[in-house]
This record gives sequence, C-alpha cells and structure tokens, in this order.
Amino acid sequence: MSIPNNRRIASVTEQWRQPNDDTQVTNYPAILASLIAAFVAALVGLMLSFLVVMVIWLFAAHGNESTFQVVRASAIAWQATHLVNVSISGTTIGLLPWGFLIIPVFTISKTMQWAIKSAQPKSAKQFWATAIFYLMFYGAISSLISLISSTAGLRTDFVNAFTSSALLALIVCSGIVLTFSPNPTFLLTKLPKEFVAGLKPGLVIFLIFWLVSSLLTAALLVLRWSEIKTVSGLMAPNNLDQIFLTLLSIGYLPTIITWVYSYLFGATIHLGGSAIVNTSVVAPGALPAFPLLSILPNEIYTWTKYLIIIPVFIGCLIYFLIPREPWKAKGDSLPVALSHTIRIREFIRILAALAVVGVFTWLLASFSSGPLGSAYLSFMGPKALEVSLQTVKVFGIAAIVTLLIPRVILAIIFWWTHRPKSPKPNP
Repeated sequence: MSIPNNRRIASVTEQWRQPNDDTQVTNYPAILASLIAAFVAALVGLMLSFLVVMVIWLFAAHGNESTFQVVRASAIAWQATHLVNVSISGTTIGLLPWGFLIIPVFTISKTMQWAIKSAQPKSAKQFWATAIFYLMFYGAISSLISLISSTAGLRTDFVNAFTSSALLALIVCSGIVLTFSPNPTFLLTKLPKEFVAGLKPGLVIFLIFWLVSSLLTAALLVLRWSEIKTVSGLMAPNNLDQIFLTLLSIGYLPTIITWVYSYLFGATIHLGGSAIVNTSVVAPGALPAFPLLSILPNEIYTWTKYLIIIPVFIGCLIYFLIPREPWKAKGDSLPVALSHTIRIREFIRILAALAVVGVFTWLLASFSSGPLGSAYLSFMGPKALEVSLQTVKVFGIAAIVTLLIPRVILAIIFWWTHRPKSPKPNP
C-alpha cells in the first residue's frame, strides 16, 4: 500500500528538530526575522568596534579628526573583522588579524539562532530559506556600511564587503541549520564510503599539527620575550598603548601560528620584496616594527633542518587513524606476495585524509598572507598553494611509507620462509 504524498512529506518534516518555542521571542515571518537578526548582529559588532576605536582616539595622540570620522573608522574596523581588505590612502591592507573573526562568528551564530526561534521553520526548505535570507541581508548591510563609511583616505570595496560578510554568514548559518537536521552529515552520503572514512582522520591530523605549531609558537614567544618587550616599548611607550598593542597582537596570533606551521614543512615565509625565511634560507630584510615578528629566525641554525621530523612523525599517524582491516602476508611467489601489500581502499582513505589537511592548510595560509602595504610590503606570509602542496606531500609520503614498508618486509619474509624447497640430490 503506497503512502499518500501529504503523509510522506509530513513524515520527512517531523524528522527535523523543531526550535524551542520560547515565549519571550516574538514570532515573525522568516524574511523579517532574518532581517532583524542580521541588523542586530551588525549593530552589536559596530558598537564593539566603535567602543575600541573611540577609546584609542580619546587617549592616543591624534590630529583634527571629528567624531564622525571616528565613527567611519569604527565601521571600517568592523568590516576588517570580516577579512574585508582595507585601503589606506590607496595602499591595500589585506593581511588582517583574523583572530578577530570570533567576534562576527559569535554575533552571527547568536542572532541566527534567534531568527530560527522567531521564524519557527517546519521543514528543511524553510530552515534553509531563513539562512539564505539572513546571509543576503547581512551581506547587504555590510555593503551599505562600506559605501557610507568609505572616504578618499580610508575605504573598503563594497563588493568585497558583501562577498566576505555573506560568505562568513553562509558558513556560520549553515552550521546552525545543520544542528536541527536529522542527518547533519547528509552531504557525506553522496561521497564514496571509503573516501568518507578518511575525512575524520584528516581533520584529527590537521588539529594535532595545529596544536603542535601553537605550542612551538608559545615556546618561541617565551624565548624571544626580551626582543618582543623591546619592540613593544618602542611602539607603545605608555600603558594604554601597550593594552591596545596587546589586543592587536592577539588578533594576529593565529597568523603567526600559521607561519610557524608553514615553516615546519620547509615552506617559504615571504616578508616583502626579496626578503624570505625558511629552514634553509634566512633573509628577513627590514621588518616592520611589530612585536610578534621578533620570533622569526635571524640566522640559520644547524638543527632547523631536522624540524621536518615533526610533520613526518605526525604524517605517520594517518596510517594508524584510518580504518584498517586485518592483513596477513600470502602468496606463492614474491610478486604475488608483494601485490597483496596494496589495498586500493586504504589508499583512498589516505587520499581523503590528505585532502582535508590540504584544504584546511590552504584556507589558513590564505588568511595569514596578503599585502601589508605597497611596494616592499605588497605580499607577506606563506603562499597558500605552496604550503598546502608541501603539507600533502610530506604527510602523504609519511603515511604511505608507514603503510607499505612493514608489509613489504613481512611479505618478503613470508615468501622466503614458504618458498618451495629444492629437492636434495641423491648420493
């Protein structure tokens, strides 16, 4: 007996977790709830930016800027937290403190949750419609703020403001919507099962190496603390300036961690012009006076060439993290015994893990590089594609060698111990 279409739709609808019906939240249509939520998220972010910029303006040395100019600068600073490129007197600043992404991520997630409670969507289509309305409104508000706040000396591109803000809202809102889905990983069901089996190990390996890079960065900060303190004293002579410089350094801390991450793989850190730093070449040139740059090496140490051992060791862990079936050596000849050491499905899992690591590495390296001025500072940081490919190469070789070498040895031993005995000649 076939199920009527209306009952079939109802059964699918009931699978989605319904938002709590909060009596303190006024119910609005999805489009209006999304507009209100996006406006509140932008307003809260703007108020935080205005508070910080206003305090800096009041206590720091400044010229004849008016309060309205400070408000405009606050709006530009808010857009910078969304990684919107900022132009100062025609000079593009693209290397932004992406640690401050946490501010719009927090405001977007909280207001999107409110929008869902207000709209009370019942089906997948209504959930995703609310998210689409939200990101479109959020991007439009950011674009409008860009047009209003930009001046000849300080500006952002309104198209870049829309795309960056809408993309961030898309990522955050999608995460919120998927928490209500009966199957948050439904997109993975479209991929081959063996490929999906390698995604989680890849994410774990990426997080492990990011943690190792963070610990090494912390150690470098401790070891170079005297140089950092000296540069900070030159840039911020009074206590209030020190506070704001510390906040800015916190925003750039993920950038420096990504630089250390890249350095461990032997990738090149570009510091403007021909200035570069990697494990075999140190030519930093004249660096900008910024405290965190003090951790960069100023000479080649004999032990730096051994740093590659760290990513090689972590790459070996991929083999132990991917799902594996029991393996036994077999075969009546050496070629047959060696052929059984290779399983295509295991290579697919390793490939999936490497894809995850490569994509996340590319993403973070993209955040952590870009222009910090014109001419000499037209590009600073690692090149994202170079770091990503180097990461995949090192991790891939380490994982495959860990997979094959023990099996090849065992296969040879098995063949040798089970080879046919030649008959003894009769006396």
